[in-house]
Amino acid sequence: MKKAVTITVTGILLMGAVIFYFVTFFAYIPSDKFFGFPVPKNAKLVKGKERVNMYDWSKASEENGIPPGYKLVIKSKGWKERDREGASTYYEKGNKIIDLISQTDELTLIKDKD
Repeated sequence: MKKAVTITVTGILLMGAVIFYFVTFFAYIPSDKFFGFPVPKNAKLVKGKERVNMYDWSKASEENGIPPGYKLVIKSKGWKERDREGASTYYEKGNKIIDLISQTDELTLIKDKD
């Protein structure tokens, strides 16, 4: 009986981990414009310029920043958080820098000049 409970609990935890992985990592796509920086799939592009993209994204918040899952994906793709100023967080990968601005329901990405 104890063995069956252990197997069941292990199975549930494993399924939870698999679901978390897929929900988290497949919710973001690499942006060619921003050197492969991950962008939420469900974020709607509202304005795009040469170095800037603004997205409508309900999970963005000025008070709380971006969700922990998004931070995990950014880090897993090799981007390192370098600096923070208010709503701006600067990420660096090699010699590339991305400024991610999280405001209420709005996400903005700005890349350094090439």
